[in-house]
Amino acid sequence: MSSKLATYPNVRRILLKKQKLLRCLPGLIAEGRDMGTVVFPDAIVKFFLNAHLEIRVKRRMSELKKNGFFISFQELFIEMRNRDIQDENRLISPLSVPKNAIILDSTYMNLSEVVTAFMKSIIPKIKIQ
Repeated sequence: MSSKLATYPNVRRILLKKQKLLRCLPGLIAEGRDMGTVVFPDAIVKFFLNAHLEIRVKRRMSELKKNGFFISFQELFIEMRNRDIQDENRLISPLSVPKNAIILDSTYMNLSEVVTAFMKSIIPKIKIQ
């Protein structure tokens, strides 16, 4: 539903104000399709994480199955493809790669490899206290 709600200007305006209030020291990790472009465009480190659609569908199916939900590959593929198209083409805050973002294609990576790649990029840019 978040993708559909994001098309309404009043909803976006209200959520954006609330999201910006979440920034506080020592820092924040935020995940979302417009975190680095609209909500926190001045973030010290920004990632644009992607993977081939088929792989994202398989990962999402596994996640849903663990939580007791079942959906066919084809049905979920269509749903996720349509969400991507909708998000990329919406008038308000369309999905795009943030300026200065580190682009990471996780198609052939496991979770540990993704986290390691993130940490290698984050550690030189922040001061650990």
